[in-house]
Formats: sequence, structure tokens, C-alpha cells
Amino acid sequence: MPATPGGGPAYELKFFNNSASTQTFVCFQSSQSPPSGLVPAWFVMRVGPRTELIFSWQPTYDFVWMESGTLAPGITFTAVELLPATLQASSLVTLTYGSGAFGFIDQRQGRSDSLMITCDGTIPMDTASVGIGMAGSATEVMQAAPNMTFTFTSTARYWMTLTDVVQGEIFDPSKLAVVVPLVFEPNVCALTVTLNPDGTVTVQDGAAA
Repeated sequence: MPATPGGGPAYELKFFNNSASTQTFVCFQSSQSPPSGLVPAWFVMRVGPRTELIFSWQPTYDFVWMESGTLAPGITFTAVELLPATLQASSLVTLTYGSGAFGFIDQRQGRSDSLMITCDGTIPMDTASVGIGMAGSATEVMQAAPNMTFTFTSTARYWMTLTDVVQGEIFDPSKLAVVVPLVFEPNVCALTVTLNPDGTVTVQDGAAA
């Protein structure tokens, strides 16, 4: 099992397109089952027929924000600030607004089982979005609002779908026909996802050759 510099496991996802057409493979995270609401496309890649890609990452967390306006499908979330976070020492941060700019302040230890963002009273309505990311890209985002606190689970839940979006684009997975959970069982750090010729999806433990 590979490990991150901090001692956690590295994960690997292999997607094999065994169909006759090019597909857009999307991996995203959602704590809801089935996933619903607005989520950013965490990892996106176009894959040609009978070809494969491998995506690997380390489960390191970040706090993120962006001046998004009203959060809606089709917006591409590109974090303006990406602040590393850990459950052990820096799981809570505050978003503030002053002199025409947003920014994170007062990062500190909060709960040890979740990541939390507090928006103070300076935050203007329907202007920014805030959330968490993993491995440098946003995974869950919410509309920022004054005097609000958002809590994000520390247990990543991975999903895949096939849809025409770009990296970071906000979409609603409940509107899609194909949404497949990607479950890493204990001591399993690699999965192979195969799109079969009949349009079904098969998930297997291990990065199959």
C-alpha cells in the first residue's frame, strides 16, 4: 500500500472505456447517498474507445473559496484561495470580507472529526462560495452567507458518472442516469472502473491490468 508523506494511503483509480465511443469520465465527491445538490467535478478526463486512464491522489484536505456569484450549475469553481487543512491541528477557519476582498483568517483547531468554515458578518450575500477540496481541487462547496457555519464530513465518499462537464464545473448528479459509487474497502487503495459495451459499469478492487 503506497503512503503519503504524512503517512496516509495514496489512492488510485483506473477507468477503462470498453465502449465504441469517446466518453467524459467524471469523479466527484458527495456525502449524500444517493448524491444530490450541487457538486464540483473533481476529476474530469475524456477517454477514447478501448483506452484507459489512471488517476492517483493523496487524501489531503484544503479549505477553498471563490467569488462565484450565486452558485448554480454550469459555473466552473476555481479556488481563489486554497488553504491546507488537517483534522488534527487546523480543522476550522473563518472567511471574512474587507477592503473589497475575501480571505481566510484565524485558522485553528476545531472538531477532530470534521472540517468547518465560519463566515463572519462581513460576507455579502450571493457573492462567494466556500468549501473544501482534496488533492488541490474542490470537492464540496456551499453558498457563503453572513454569520453561517458550514460543517463538512471528514469521510470522503467517491462517485463516478459520465457527463459533458469540465474540471471544476458545478453540476447536479441527481439529474444524471449513470451515477456509480466508488467504495474503497479497508486496506484497498485501488479500483478499476470499466464502462462495458452495453453501457453498464463494473467496479473491481485493484488496478487491474
